[in-house]
Amino acid sequence: MRPLGDRQKALARQLLGRGPLRPAARLAWHALLHVETRLAALRRPPPGDVAGVTAIIKTFERPARCRALVASIRRAFPTLPTIIADDSRVTGDYPGAGVVRLPFDSGVGAGRQAALDRVETDFVLNLDDDFLFHAGTDLAGALALLNAHDRVDLIGGRVIDLPLRIVHDLRTETLNPTERAPRLPLGTKLGPLELVDKVPNFFLARTAAVRAVGWDPALKRLDHADFFTRARGRIATALWDKWSVLHWRDPFDTAYLAFRDDHAADRRLLGKRYRRA
Repeated sequence: MRPLGDRQKALARQLLGRGPLRPAARLAWHALLHVETRLAALRRPPPGDVAGVTAIIKTFERPARCRALVASIRRAFPTLPTIIADDSRVTGDYPGAGVVRLPFDSGVGAGRQAALDRVETDFVLNLDDDFLFHAGTDLAGALALLNAHDRVDLIGGRVIDLPLRIVHDLRTETLNPTERAPRLPLGTKLGPLELVDKVPNFFLARTAAVRAVGWDPALKRLDHADFFTRARGRIATALWDKWSVLHWRDPFDTAYLAFRDDHAADRRLLGKRYRRA
């Protein structure tokens, strides 16, 4: 399904997010999400060799969602090393994963970097805490492609928003202002891969390449475009559109969104960094 337009989003927020239909909409939305979660558990990724990969997850105030992600990983890849950076008020319990405990609300940049610092394998799989593995999360296939194409450093896939199964195409989005040229021409095809500027926060990469860019601990929310802006010219990023992960999207989680939408400080920092007005 295509993303909603701006007018559609505004109408949805008015009618469902803040209006009298909100309680019923919340119940229906969560019911659909739970159905999708059960279906995902039945449709596991294809098996394969994923030796040399470590998954890293940044989580904040969503222990149930993060546990669901870890469970979906374990169903498919029982021995995949998994590191979770948690800056929640109370650190969650995540069986089968190592946990890096951070001060409350340290932010996404600090969390991702802390998890990355503990990776000991040649490849790292970056994940958000509200993702779910499903039949399309062919990690072994992505690893095989990365090994087959040594000019590529990072392979991203599609993120499918549940419950409406909306897919966003980041190829149409721009980076922050930068004079760096891509290492390989954008749009270049290498087998099923397409060279792009930016992919979602769902990607498999060479650990050394990600470390060469790193995440800025000063950015608590808006780390995504900054990472890929600084990555341009340093690493080669590709999209494999047959590879995907599910995204448990919950617009009714107001407690979490109060933090997630508090990005004024990040915007000021990025405005200075990229000379925006």
